[in-house]
Amino acid sequence: MIELNQSGLTIERVNGLAPDAASLKAGQALASARKWQLLGCHERVVWGECQGSGSSPYQTEIDLSEPAFKCTCPSRKFPCKHSLGLLILFVNSRSDFKAGAPPDWVNEWVARRDDQASRKKAKAEVQPTREEDEATRARREKTKAKRAGEREARVAAGLAELDLWLRDLVRQGLASVQSRGPKLWNDIAARMIDAQAPGIARRLAEMPEVVASGEGWAGRLLAELGKLYLLLEGFKRIASLPDEAQADIRSAIGWTLKEDELLVQDGLRDDWVVLGQRVYDEERLRVRRTWLCGVASSRSAMVLDFSFQGQNSIASGLMPGTVFDGDMVFYPSADPSRAIVKARHSEPRNFSAPTGYRSIDELFQSYSAALSRRPWIETYAAPLAAVVPVLVQSKFYLRDSDGGLARIRPRFGRRWQMTALSGGHPMFVFGEWDGASLLPLSVVADGIFFQLEGG
Repeated sequence: MIELNQSGLTIERVNGLAPDAASLKAGQALASARKWQLLGCHERVVWGECQGSGSSPYQTEIDLSEPAFKCTCPSRKFPCKHSLGLLILFVNSRSDFKAGAPPDWVNEWVARRDDQASRKKAKAEVQPTREEDEATRARREKTKAKRAGEREARVAAGLAELDLWLRDLVRQGLASVQSRGPKLWNDIAARMIDAQAPGIARRLAEMPEVVASGEGWAGRLLAELGKLYLLLEGFKRIASLPDEAQADIRSAIGWTLKEDELLVQDGLRDDWVVLGQRVYDEERLRVRRTWLCGVASSRSAMVLDFSFQGQNSIASGLMPGTVFDGDMVFYPSADPSRAIVKARHSEPRNFSAPTGYRSIDELFQSYSAALSRRPWIETYAAPLAAVVPVLVQSKFYLRDSDGGLARIRPRFGRRWQMTALSGGHPMFVFGEWDGASLLPLSVVADGIFFQLEGG
């Protein structure tokens, strides 16, 4: 059990959990005891009841060990304003919370969470012991092979169609692409969904953003189409490629590996620093991407969590700005980055300043080497040890001590906040690099961790 006074929570970390500025502002407005009908705490959990627009108050509960949130309000944001308000109030004014036994609705939630954690741990530690007779095993393998073959055939047919479509598009020239609008891409993306190639469908659906990206869009679009074509050619020759390359191609197309298959593998144990987090919507899913780095191994790891939109819950509870002792298992790849947490051996705690690339050129070299192994990288971990935000010709960059520059992504809305935190002095910045620009997710300034992008 985590003790309430050992949760390692600070206002900066709580603010960093907000999915957007509006949610944070609404949560701060609810961080007052008079807004709550009930406030309580016990061991690792805090709870409260807040009267909303309905006849019954919203029941809000927080498991501080991750933290994890649950609220009965209808908000699609996670965490919702009630969860943020309750946590801010707890950090600022713990004396407002009455210590005691949790109510039934809190106990039920905690019990479900503990049961899920126990079952996951059991899957990771206990090897299957049930013996199957030869006939049963043969039937199961035959059925599995049949389903895999059917999907393989659908994907192959869909990619053959996409191959012709790409050739026609290039033959006609890219000049007319802007006038044809998103429908051009959405139609072929829908066909890839039918062909059970969701990874390719998503890449196609993102092409209108490239077309609308301003000066130089045609070159960027051609580069993205080239990656797609390389993926099609790789799939045609997949049987002759190394296992790691096969795994990357299948992952890019949309094949997924079940966590159960990974949990039976040995994990990499290390102290894992949670460097940054981003939450976004993708079709009907809410996705949370969390980046970690091993202290001893210097390995970057990306953990993806999903929930259906409308569900006020996402699993895992990895809190940026903390470090924990744990085991990570990586998905197979020629350049492994995506991983799952197999086991945690400690509660989250504070960490000292993390390490990063000593120069922006070092980041570029690392990224180039990774691309040579896995050409379909979409986001790359970019920890920069000492950089300063600067404004160059009305565009924001990060500059290192050698004068190297990395463009900050134009959509990043906290440029001035990051500049103020720096005060003109070098600081640690962690972000996602996409090959052209960097989206900052967190900084460490004067030894204090600040999350810049929670959603």
